[in-house]
Parts: sequence; C-alpha cells; structure tokens
Amino acid sequence: MEANHCRGSSSRIFLYFHSLLSNNWLVIHPLHTHRHNLLLVLKGSVVFTITPDDKVYSLDLSSPTDCKVAEGDIFDGKADLKVTCSEEVMGKMINKEIQPQQAFMKGMLKIKGKMNLAMKLTAVLAATRKKLPTPKL
Repeated sequence: MEANHCRGSSSRIFLYFHSLLSNNWLVIHPLHTHRHNLLLVLKGSVVFTITPDDKVYSLDLSSPTDCKVAEGDIFDGKADLKVTCSEEVMGKMINKEIQPQQAFMKGMLKIKGKMNLAMKLTAVLAATRKKLPTPKL
C-alpha cells in the first residue's frame, strides 16, 4: 500500500469505527455528536469485504444503544448491505481521494442490498476520518 494511504489500513479504519460507535467513546467525548448523528442516519447491518485478502468486518447499527463492529460476518450472510472494495479503494475513500459514489460508478466499490443505506456510507467515512490521527511527515 502506498505511503499516502497509511490512514487507510482497513483494520485500523474498522478499529476507529468501533471506537467511534462504542459507549466508551461517549465517556471520553461527552458531546458525542458524531456518534449521535451516525445513529440517526444509519440504521441497519453492514458487512464490508476488503480484497484481495477477503478481510470481513461487520457493523451492526440496528440498535442505537448497542452498536457493534466485529471481524467476520456476524449476520451469517443476511446483512442489510454488503460492501466490497480493495484495501486501496478503502484508503482512498477514507482519505477523501474518491467519494464512495464515484468508486461505485467506476466499479471500484461493489454494493449489494439496501441502496438507501449505501448512500449514507459517506457519513460513516467522514465521522471516522475525523477520528483518525493525521500522519506526521
């Protein structure tokens, strides 16, 4: 992976998804606007498959009081939305080098399931981007 995508490691991104959505984050950041806004916008289950290693991550956003981020498919193939992209594309989306809609139109991002949930993917990436540390040069 190129150096400019160091913020985009998928395992790191999903670690920050988890941090953003966890209740521990609420204690550290009592003005939890990012989490609150995400839970208002997103309601459902999402499975991400990151190629070429087929790393799988699940986001359970169906309950505002019990959000989960986990490795593997915790929905047994029945997620509301399935997203597949490469590690490089995930890095580019998190670094704002490409929008999810552009990646989809170019065939770099595959989506199966509820399109209304897919359209809200940008909000998840934006909130996570704000939480990721900026690399030092």
